[in-house]
Amino acid sequence: MTTWRGVVAKLWPWLVALAILAFLLVRIPRQALLKALEAGPWFWLAGYTSLQTLLVLMLDAYATSLSLAITGFKQRFSQIFLARGSTYLLGILNYALGQGAMGVYLRRSGVTTSRAAGSMLFLMLLNFLVLLLIASIGFLAGGFPKTAHFDLSPLFLALWVGIFVYLVIIRVQPYFLLKYELLAPLWQAGLKGHLMAAAVRLPHMLFLVLAYWGALRLWGIPVPLAQGMAMITVVLFIFAVPITPLGLGTTQAALVLLFSPFVPLPAAELRAATVLAFGLIYYFLGIIAQALIGFWCFQRYRTSNND
Repeated sequence: MTTWRGVVAKLWPWLVALAILAFLLVRIPRQALLKALEAGPWFWLAGYTSLQTLLVLMLDAYATSLSLAITGFKQRFSQIFLARGSTYLLGILNYALGQGAMGVYLRRSGVTTSRAAGSMLFLMLLNFLVLLLIASIGFLAGGFPKTAHFDLSPLFLALWVGIFVYLVIIRVQPYFLLKYELLAPLWQAGLKGHLMAAAVRLPHMLFLVLAYWGALRLWGIPVPLAQGMAMITVVLFIFAVPITPLGLGTTQAALVLLFSPFVPLPAAELRAATVLAFGLIYYFLGIIAQALIGFWCFQRYRTSNND
């Protein structure tokens, strides 16, 4: 029997997302938002988003296959591509679910549960490391606008200190941590493996950031490259945090906060409406593209396994 607590737990992420969107819609004039939605280049953005999603999957699968090989799991790129693409279906609900589904794939391929979880931990740490690198480069190149009311330099410094400590631990390999099978893929990769895997992950993450930047400019939001690299990574971090379903609401709020100053319009509410319109359309076009490509990969994956 379903309890009220269970119902609230399931609906809570959606309620948070709706509350954030409602707050944005109250603050931004309805007519301005409708005008921005009507004027936006929907057709071009739809084609752009579809091609971007496919290319991101190819780069993601390539980096994933090489990174998993470093931890001892070797399989054909075509299989990794179809498996990774299939996980995009669950990724529509939550980024972590998509990553977890890849762990299930490893488990069904003969990897123990602990090592499968450790391999996915390795991949997620690599994603974080590479995104932090891209963000730091953009930040040092003048990433945040002068209108920003916050200074992220202490946060960047703290994160890099944490990364340094982590890499030192990987290099030293403390004896008391070696007994945990969950961490075995990290020890197997070692410091050299981490750096190699980060190098092969860099094209995927860099393309993801640049594609997001290109979509903003296509919508008429002329964000400079350095500031785009710095701030888009922040949006991607927020997108990945499992607060709302696939970052709905939180992502749009971050976009409005960070990118409204770049819109070449005189009124603040018009600038916010332009960015919110982009955030909503880009979000839903991305979900559609991800669902279609994920469904195709899932069907091909099932067929290849039945042959």
